This record gives sequence, structure tokens and C-alpha cells, in this order.
Amino acid sequence: MTHYPNPFDFVPFPSTPILRAEEQFNALGEKVSGYLELEIKALTPVHIMGKVEANPYRSSMYQQDGRPCIPASSIRGCLRSFTEALTGGWVTQANPKYEKVYGGAQRNKGRHVGFRTFEDYRSNRSSVHNRVSPPAVNSSFKPMSGGEKLDVASYLFGIVAEGKQEVQAKKSKLWVDDAFLAPTSITSEGCWMPDIALGSAFMGGAKPSASNWWYFQPAEVWERNLPRSAPVAEFIGEHFRGRKFYYHQDPARCISEYDPKTGKWNYPNNAFHPLQLECMASEKKTLPFRIYLDRVPQPLFRLLVNILLPGEHIRHKLGYAKAYGYGSIEFILKSAKLRNAGLGIPNVLEPINVPNENLTNESLAKLGFADLIDQEALACLARILGWPDEDLLFMYPQYREHEFKQPIQYANFRRIMLGASMPARAPVDVRLPHRGRTIANLLWTLKHPIDFRLYQENAIGWHKIVKRTP
Repeated sequence: MTHYPNPFDFVPFPSTPILRAEEQFNALGEKVSGYLELEIKALTPVHIMGKVEANPYRSSMYQQDGRPCIPASSIRGCLRSFTEALTGGWVTQANPKYEKVYGGAQRNKGRHVGFRTFEDYRSNRSSVHNRVSPPAVNSSFKPMSGGEKLDVASYLFGIVAEGKQEVQAKKSKLWVDDAFLAPTSITSEGCWMPDIALGSAFMGGAKPSASNWWYFQPAEVWERNLPRSAPVAEFIGEHFRGRKFYYHQDPARCISEYDPKTGKWNYPNNAFHPLQLECMASEKKTLPFRIYLDRVPQPLFRLLVNILLPGEHIRHKLGYAKAYGYGSIEFILKSAKLRNAGLGIPNVLEPINVPNENLTNESLAKLGFADLIDQEALACLARILGWPDEDLLFMYPQYREHEFKQPIQYANFRRIMLGASMPARAPVDVRLPHRGRTIANLLWTLKHPIDFRLYQENAIGWHKIVKRTP
């Protein structure tokens, strides 16, 4: 083991999304309205990108009405993405398609295999191959694909989505305030992230591409002809591995490894440009802000509290530069005022003590959510967002030999696979979806980051990561 694990990992999708009719959600229990008053505590520096300046190269903290803040959209996004994963919900944040770039002036440049997120996509690959790529995500995960049914996140946070005939919308039951910061909470000291000159590459796999097995489950291996060089093996994926979340780590230690003066990171000539970040300092808290609730069934209110306060083993991340350790936060519940949302004149808001316990399968089962929770997702969230082991470091594979820059000549691929009992006259299009890990193992000495799971499981500290449980 000579490499650190990649800074993000995936929560796999269940076989189908967990959906219920709106009436079923409504019938879960007595409805409540009111608000939660919270603070956000920065466990590592938090950066919400504001204005980017060229000289000096820096990004200021986002401001609202001239005041630094964590905007409501960032808070909602953090909570919604976690809720969607935990409850096996729809995929509401995804580009609909990634076009292929191949031919003409762009020949052999850019994306080699196009794909759509929820629909088939035909790639006309010159005279070599015509391929219909299946949806990168099962089409049942497209928002509003369940007819009159909803996922938990859309019931709570609302949704506006393109339906079969028209745009469909469901009103949110939650409203989130901006979380403002005191000016004394802002710092730039020691806060930066590595950036690069335009057109240069210093790490691989930053964007989803079906032409690798990084974001995608293995599907095929093609022979790809390149000008003025021998043909290479192209590793074609089929379905997204899951929803992406970032690990927690110490940003100061992480960025020191990316710094060419103090770390072992290599960059192309004149490519390294550190971007200075204005951040909410570690250990600082936002001013109190509120999450308002409108007629939320009591059990789903309890679920929301468990998501906000998942216990001692899980922490959330939000903002920019999460891959480098920034953005680790925890929510602190200051107070709660609720009232029963029955018919007639509403009763007054009353302060309540909100019970909370660690986010576990057992605690969720007590709330009656056994059929609304993806248990595998909870285990993966605890592994990725586990708060943290201080010895662990997470870094991208470098763009260099034996890592992302390393091509695998197709002749070498065939030679190695023939030694592994590959059929002697195997077609150019090698369909080996169940042998992806085997292939990556056999090619390990040539290139490490072929199959994402193999790379992670051979990383420094993986034995600690897999022990994390909710």
C-alpha cells in the first residue's frame, strides 16, 4: 500500500428508489409546525465561494447583504443530499447528459463515450463500434418517475421536476434561513487549495467519464486507436457507482501534501497556482438561524432531527474544496418550538425538548422507519462521513505514470489477459462486467487507478475506514 485513499467515495443506489404515496406520508402521525433554532459549528474551515479575484488569486467568503454567511441553499443541499442517500431517494442533482466529443477537429480529444444520466445514449464510434450506453442511473431514480409517489426528501424539501407531460412541483414543508457569521469568524490564514493553469491536468477522474472504471461500474474494454502511437485499452463503464460524498480530514495536513515545497506532489511546468480561500474559521459558530416546519408528521420530524444531529460518529460537509478537508461541520440545536397542526385556530408555539440519539439502524427502527431507510446506505454514510480518525489522509491519484496518466497498451492488456485464460480470439469489444476487479488486479503493476473499489481497498488506512459503523 503506497497511496492514500481517494477523497470521495460512493453510496450505492438501492435496486429501486424508496417511494410512498403522499397520503401514506401524511398518515404517519400527528403533524407539527414551528421551528428549530440552530447554529453551525465549523469543525474544519468552511468556504462558500463568493467573489474570485485574479491578483492576488483568492476567493472571498460568500456574502448576503454585505454580511458573510452560509446561504440557505448550501444548508438545504447538505441536508437533502444526505436524506436522499439515507432514504434511497431520487437523484435530484445530476446533469441530464454528457455529450461525446469524437471526430473532426476534436478527434481523439475530450469524452470518448457519451452518456445520459437517465436515458439510453447512442455513441457512433467511428467505424469501430456503435454502442447504446444504458442510463448511468436507473431511470426509476429520475425525479417524479414514481407517478403519484414521492421519496422522503421530496416530501420534506419539496421538488420541481420535469414530468412526463409537464413540470411537476411539490411544496416544501421545510424553510431554511441563511446562517450569518460574525466578522471575527472569518480567516484566510493558512487556507488555500491547489489549482492549476488553464489546460493543464494534475489529477485524474475529476469529471464523470464513461471511459473509465472510476465513477462507473466496469462493463467493457475497447481497443482505442491513437494517432502516432500504439492502440490502448479503454475501460468503459456502464452505471454510476452511487452518490458521491467526501471524507473528513485535516485540511492543513492535506494541502501541505499538495504543496510542491512541502509535499511529494508533482505538477506540469508552471501549472501550480494556489487559490487562497477566505473561510469561516475552525471552531467558530454561525449566528443562530432557523429551520421552519409546516405540517410535518411527527415521525418525519424525528427523522429530520436525527439527520441534523446524527450522533458522535457522523458529521456533515458543505461548501467548497471538500476534497481537501474543508467544510466539515456540525449542527447545534439551540431550541425548538412546535405546535400541533390540526384544524381550526392554531395553538401557540411551545418550547419542547427534542430527544435525540445516534443515527443507527436500531434508533431508526424505533421510529418506525425500517421500510424508509436504505440500511446499506447508512453503513456507507457512516464509513465516509465518520468523524474522523486523525491519522487518515485522503488524496487524489496524481496525473503521472502508473496513475491516471498511464495508458495501458492494448497489446499488453491482451498479453496479460491471455495469461489469465482470456479466449485467444476475443473480440475487440471485450465484455467483462463481472471481471473488472480481476482485470484491475492483473494490471495493477502497470496502473493503479483503474477500478475505483480496488484502488480504495488497497489504500493506506483502509483497514481503519472499514471499521466505521453507524
